[in-house]
Amino acid sequence: MDLSNLVSKEDTLSELEYNFKILIVEDDDISYMLLNEVFSPYSVELIRACDGEEAIKEFELEKTCFDLVLMDIRLPNMNGYVATQKIKEINPTIPVIAVTACAHSQGIMNCYESGCDDFIAKPFDIKRITSKIESYLVPKN
Repeated sequence: MDLSNLVSKEDTLSELEYNFKILIVEDDDISYMLLNEVFSPYSVELIRACDGEEAIKEFELEKTCFDLVLMDIRLPNMNGYVATQKIKEINPTIPVIAVTACAHSQGIMNCYESGCDDFIAKPFDIKRITSKIESYLVPKN
């Protein structure tokens, strides 16, 4: 599926010229492909985990290998709440942004209580997600 017509250059990360490594924890192929398309013009390495257990395994291999985690919440095997808690135990400084359809107030509170640093509701606005990601990855002058 070609998603390039959905993402314009103006929507993408304007400041992201560094080599960053992002873990995307997402079981939905379409959501992952859209995020992959958003990042395609940049020097960003994306690693995908399809569930919380895979995400934990990535962190157990090397706890400081990622610059950011985009975490879905509704995942098979281990949900995003538990996965975020375990990731934060391994590396408490890694920014974790929940990207989820659980946009009700309790779901948002649960994201923050599990250790997420930020929250983006699905379906997400491309400009909003890129702006939020930039705020965590682009060094402040």
